[in-house]
Amino acid sequence: MRITAIALIISLFTLSAGNAFAQEATSWRKVAESVPLGSKVKVQTFEGKRVSGTLMRVDETGVTIKKNTRIPEAGIVVTYDAIANIERDHGGMSWAKVIGIGLVAGAGAILTVFVIALSMD
Repeated sequence: MRITAIALIISLFTLSAGNAFAQEATSWRKVAESVPLGSKVKVQTFEGKRVSGTLMRVDETGVTIKKNTRIPEAGIVVTYDAIANIERDHGGMSWAKVIGIGLVAGAGAILTVFVIALSMD
């Protein structure tokens, strides 16, 4: 009786885990379908692999991503059940770039004021 109860509990856990993975795969498919083709995306798999590139195709089995490299490569197919995270890459500027641009613009403005002040003599 005890073995039957343990087997029943183990089978319930495995069935619910498989169902959870299936639901997660369908939710990643919906996310991938909402991203326009040709957009820059970042995908992370459960294995820890990261793929960045252009979204080329979304179908029943997975997404196809073309990596942005100098040398052309074939598209990488990532199945929905392997996806841990997928997000659209907006290619924003880092804070270091923003601060650098601000410093250069400020220095240019100060130099312009000095040149105008010197030319008024």
